Amino acid sequence: MKIEKVEVQEIARQFGTPVYVYSLEILRQSINEIKKLSPVTRYAMKASSNVKILQEMLANGVKIDAVSVYEVQRAIRAGFKAEDICFTSDVFFNADDVNYCLDNNIYCNCGTLGMVEEYGQAFKKHGSGSAKISIRINPGEGAGHSKKTNTGGPYSKHGIWYQNLDEVKQLLKKYDLTLSGVHMHIGSGGDMEHLKRITGKLVDFAKEFPDVETINFGGGLPYQYDPDQPQEDISGYKSIIDERAKVLKEHFGRDIVCEIEPGRRFVAGCGYLIGEVRSLNHTFDEEGKRIDYVLTNVGFCHLIRPMAYGSFHPIWFDGENLGPEQDLIIAGPVCESGDVLTQKDEEPVPRKLPMPKAGDCIVIGGAGAYGHVMSSNYNSQPLIPEVIVDGDQCTLTRKRQTLDDIMQSEV
Repeated sequence: MKIEKVEVQEIARQFGTPVYVYSLEILRQSINEIKKLSPVTRYAMKASSNVKILQEMLANGVKIDAVSVYEVQRAIRAGFKAEDICFTSDVFFNADDVNYCLDNNIYCNCGTLGMVEEYGQAFKKHGSGSAKISIRINPGEGAGHSKKTNTGGPYSKHGIWYQNLDEVKQLLKKYDLTLSGVHMHIGSGGDMEHLKRITGKLVDFAKEFPDVETINFGGGLPYQYDPDQPQEDISGYKSIIDERAKVLKEHFGRDIVCEIEPGRRFVAGCGYLIGEVRSLNHTFDEEGKRIDYVLTNVGFCHLIRPMAYGSFHPIWFDGENLGPEQDLIIAGPVCESGDVLTQKDEEPVPRKLPMPKAGDCIVIGGAGAYGHVMSSNYNSQPLIPEVIVDGDQCTLTRKRQTLDDIMQSEV
């Protein structure tokens, strides 16, 4: 198996396993696909904040959505300018966040009434910086591939409830702030029907604020992880955005900048997680049916999505003389029963795959989004390296952690 022009086995030999690998060819294809949809495109960098991925976004004119001041600073170190970055802090500002943004001219998108108040207080005290802010609105509904990725509706902490916009207006007046932007994001993994309806709602909310300059429709573009299924077609989203822009211009009498900010759709498909099969095991159920386990060195400390969301990721084995296809449960090295890569609804689910042997490579696809960024040192496992593949060239972009790296901050 190859990633672009490089053999998986060669990557494993050169960098060891487990290792994250990103294809720049696939990333560029995604960037080109998404940029066609909207006049301004941002990248929700929480999906993958590797500096090489950020620099590829920068080179292609994609701006940044950051959800922490640390992400803001990381984006600046990658080469982005302050005017390229929108800081969306979901529920509150940490200490000195607002002062940092005021000092550095970072545009803030406020996700609660309390945040509008915090910004206003800091703005008054600071005596300088921008009076322009954006707000994130909770439209009363959400949509996501999991309840845990649904970011709208009454049981979501995200956004100012749509019936509380009069209170926003009071705070704007109290602190002499200007609402220049409105924003909405209802969840990761919605569908075109949800996106069409929700963009219409946001346009209606925007009409309540006469100084609006920008409307950000968020992300949530669907992505199909199963390579045996057709990839989700998002091309129709452009006509939806164009129609919203037309309605906004008719209402305001001027052009309103329309933005989107996908994360997962940009990077999911460009990422692979390569590991090694370490051993095989089997049990028998109550009826005497054999259950086969393939045990690998890839665990939920490296890729948490299957355990956290029951997410599907394509899996391949790379080795000589693979056995016949049969039902296999793929699991990792972490000392937890939930450390299973093939599961659904918190239950292990066998997948029909060719039987590998110890030493063969395992390749997990769709690992570019919410992979390395959500990894951990659980079981004192070191964070693993990241590698960029561009044609026949492999470049290390993050070193493998050591135990000394893990322990250096302990006192």
